[in-house]
Amino acid sequence: MKIKGGLYFVVDITAVERLGLERLCEIVEKALNGGVDVIQLWADKSAWEINFEKFSDATKKLIEIAHKYDVPVLIANDIELCAKFNADGVHLDGYEIPDKSCDEIRKIIGYDKIIGITCGNDIKKIEWAKENKVDYISFCSIFPSSSVDSCEIVPLEMIRRAKEILGEDIPVFASGGITIENMGDVITAGADGIAVVSAIMKAENPEQVSSEFKRKINLIREEKI
Repeated sequence: MKIKGGLYFVVDITAVERLGLERLCEIVEKALNGGVDVIQLWADKSAWEINFEKFSDATKKLIEIAHKYDVPVLIANDIELCAKFNADGVHLDGYEIPDKSCDEIRKIIGYDKIIGITCGNDIKKIEWAKENKVDYISFCSIFPSSSVDSCEIVPLEMIRRAKEILGEDIPVFASGGITIENMGDVITAGADGIAVVSAIMKAENPEQVSSEFKRKINLIREEKI
């Protein structure tokens, strides 16, 4: 599986404690029906340690559901868990380069797996991403957001700069406070896709919201061509 852009859904897997596995799976499947292109499963390492069995069951089930739609599932910040569950890749947020090269990571998770990183306002990390041939990068946070309150604000100009450096081979995603109303500026700046959390997770109709995001992403990208 490859990532080209589109709609990226970050699923807070700790929600399984609050919602239950059936409801969490329902939300994710509706989002997939709406057009989600990539799923990332996120949870703090400490939460995994406390709820390993429950999170493991949720991870296996969500991977199974996503694969029915040929959508890749990435594990956040844990190379070993990615390998354990044979997920489609790993997303590294807060990753300090050069902790490990992409080659070292792929030795653990598999050479056919996806590697993505969050870059923030660090040009050196963008250049490192190109040199190491990561599969995509992501920026956090474009706008203030309660879901990403630990991220620095990234100006739209950074997205433009990243596309100049990376070209068309490495997709650029943007996240943080992105809505249907403000996403036009983000895509126009050069982002190949957007990543959302609560906009889908907390929606009354996840399928409809996902469909609206996807439709607008496609519309703006077509207008740019």
